[in-house]
Amino acid sequence: MEPTNLASKVLSEIQVRPVERGEETRYQEQMARHHYLGGLPKIGETVWYVATWREEWVAQLSISAAALKCGVRDRWIGWDFRSQYGRLKLIANNSRFLILPDWHRPNIGSRVLSLTERRVVTDWQTRFGHPLLLLETFVDPRRFHGGVYRAANWIELGLTQGYRRTREGYSAEADAPKRVFVRTLCRNPQGQLTHPNRAHLQLTGAPKIMLNAEQMRMLPQCFTTIADPRRAHGIRHRLPVVLGIAAGATLCGMRGYKAISDWADALGQQARERFGCRREKGSYVVPSEFVIRDCLVRIEPDALDRALNAWNAAWGKKDDALALDGKTMKNAIDEAGHQTHIMSVVGHQSKICHAQKKVGTLPVKGSDEQKRTNEIGMAIPLLDTCDLAGVDITGDALLTQRALANYIVEQQAHYHFTAKGNQPGLQRDIALLFEKRGPADFVEMSSADHGRIETRRIWCSTALNAYLDFPHVGQVFLIERESIRKKTGDYSREIALGLTSRTPQEASPQRVLAVNRGHWSIESVHYIIDWNYDEDRSRIHTGFGPENISRLRRFAVGILKSFQKPNQSIAELMRKLSFRTRLVFDYLRMTNNSATVSLRN
Repeated sequence: MEPTNLASKVLSEIQVRPVERGEETRYQEQMARHHYLGGLPKIGETVWYVATWREEWVAQLSISAAALKCGVRDRWIGWDFRSQYGRLKLIANNSRFLILPDWHRPNIGSRVLSLTERRVVTDWQTRFGHPLLLLETFVDPRRFHGGVYRAANWIELGLTQGYRRTREGYSAEADAPKRVFVRTLCRNPQGQLTHPNRAHLQLTGAPKIMLNAEQMRMLPQCFTTIADPRRAHGIRHRLPVVLGIAAGATLCGMRGYKAISDWADALGQQARERFGCRREKGSYVVPSEFVIRDCLVRIEPDALDRALNAWNAAWGKKDDALALDGKTMKNAIDEAGHQTHIMSVVGHQSKICHAQKKVGTLPVKGSDEQKRTNEIGMAIPLLDTCDLAGVDITGDALLTQRALANYIVEQQAHYHFTAKGNQPGLQRDIALLFEKRGPADFVEMSSADHGRIETRRIWCSTALNAYLDFPHVGQVFLIERESIRKKTGDYSREIALGLTSRTPQEASPQRVLAVNRGHWSIESVHYIIDWNYDEDRSRIHTGFGPENISRLRRFAVGILKSFQKPNQSIAELMRKLSFRTRLVFDYLRMTNNSATVSLRN
């Protein structure tokens, strides 16, 4: 047989398959002996492949997790910092490709790559339960030109910046930029990877986040943006250290300055070091109760709110709807005998507090009218700190105001309001429209949660859009709620009227009902704050203390809700964190283990 025909026959007989468990030692030994980078352990989602010809090993490949950061790749895909997390698993990296010494022959490399591409999608779906849309690899131009990848129809995107991963994060100086190649495994991978619907990508649950060393210190870094109100002379504990400890203690259910201080005193030396505590005489010391109180009383609440929002923007779940409401700290009475009233914006899905502001101090008695006036005046300045584009904003009847509706629509968002007695004309017109109503547009029945069975019906209409004296009306609705107590058989029925700027084309009756029910997410946050932090009995009242403590509590609730198991109470989760301080650092994204913290931990 002629040499050309022989080579063609050899290429046609090469096969690629995953390495079997009994072959892994051989695979690692040969990779360590012949590859210039050495062997690579299995970390995360990894499949090892071997190419064979008549049982003889020809080449070895390792397909593993994609690089966390790659500028040219990320620009080619077109995704942002937030959306790449949780979707990075849809990309895999050809982290090792070794052609064994006796097989350096023409076309071997491109043939092996081609065979690997044909089966890796199926293997990935079978092993890890999600699709694979793109392969990537990095080629060192000092050693190789990437010809084998070009021959296999990979796309060259450009060069990396040349920074190397180290134990401390990334090298301070650029070393040698690598050529970046990608191979598409589907049509339009950019569109797939940036698709707004995670379910479309067969991704379930919350996105898992991969961290580098700098991002592990994200929370303390966020606190460095806050101006320290103390005099520079005599400061022994840095402000980010104090606030980091306060956030960790609040996550464990600590309710006041004394409790935060006691929690800090109980920290071991390793935990104190991780928080960045000051080292004195060979051991790490924590800030005292006085220092903790002094910082929380004096730092600007808006600065703390911005810092926590920066952390939430990096790690929190994005919400499709935001609830706006206020809460009074009933026992936080200042020298003038007034209570502190806090207004906040909470995500329907995540329960994250996106913004918070103090409405004012209200007289203990006869404060309802002043509270209503203050909340209406504070709503727009509060929302002004949030990214509202495309989001539904829900509020109770108090906030059903024309000025607020105009502002929300101007921000390219949508309002979802309730009509009650404070808008009598609006309430009367909607009630009259639905006085004689036919079958419901949508019916929802719930299971026996909290010992009751609920049925919700909704009717929607556009008949009043041009008639109502209210801006940007898309449709009005009536919701009927029926509830039956399982134990007693007691029956109750409620009617709610409302209106939204979303048209029927933008929001079906089912969606309108879901958004209306989602508003109660903010009430669930208030319930946790009252029940688990006993906020109504909190006597913190000096300076900015009430606002800052309340903001840390809302920050903690958002984290706790994201890690809460089904049928697990928040109190139980707090106790678990108190017993296992390591989990506190995991939840605050301050450890190497943060990348693998499960939402079902």
